[in-house]
Amino acid sequence: MNIGCREMDELITVFIDDECSPEERAEILAHLQACHLCRARVDAETTARQVLRAHAAIARTMGVSPTWRPRVFRLGQPALLVNPPLLIASIVILVGLVGLWLRPKPVVAVGVISDSYCARDHSRFTTMFNASERQCVLGCVKGGAEFVLITETQKYRIRNQKLPELAAFANRRVKVEGKMEKSEILVARMTAVDAN
Repeated sequence: MNIGCREMDELITVFIDDECSPEERAEILAHLQACHLCRARVDAETTARQVLRAHAAIARTMGVSPTWRPRVFRLGQPALLVNPPLLIASIVILVGLVGLWLRPKPVVAVGVISDSYCARDHSRFTTMFNASERQCVLGCVKGGAEFVLITETQKYRIRNQKLPELAAFANRRVKVEGKMEKSEILVARMTAVDAN
């Protein structure tokens, strides 16, 4: 096998990292004696490797383990295999899609305004204190519970707890319109629903 400059391009990292066979090493050395351009590249990449190793040694003395293995970079060749404008456009599109996915989703739900302690089972407090279910909801909220919307299938936390309509509609069936943010409803509008 006779090594030329083109083959040397593929073997230079293997040679500098001392990962080539003895036969390849002998042929590479023979080529480097004859070709000053390849010899200059080997010298430059060897220097780059030594700099990387020196930085890794400094990091280790400071108690930080380097996250890279000092290997030779192919000098003179682009580090990115992707066209930079194409990469930037892809990132912008990806950020836009993530923003669309994470934005608050509009929600319309019908359920009963209750409290986070009792949910819909007010029986133990209504009989104990001789109070209505509405009084139980308001009492629990006054005692530290939060208003929640309970539909037929789920219980939703209401984000804007200071909304005056919550107390007015306590233990009543309502239609809530707003936005869903992290499994919480940010109420924009609330109206009573007939019990039919």
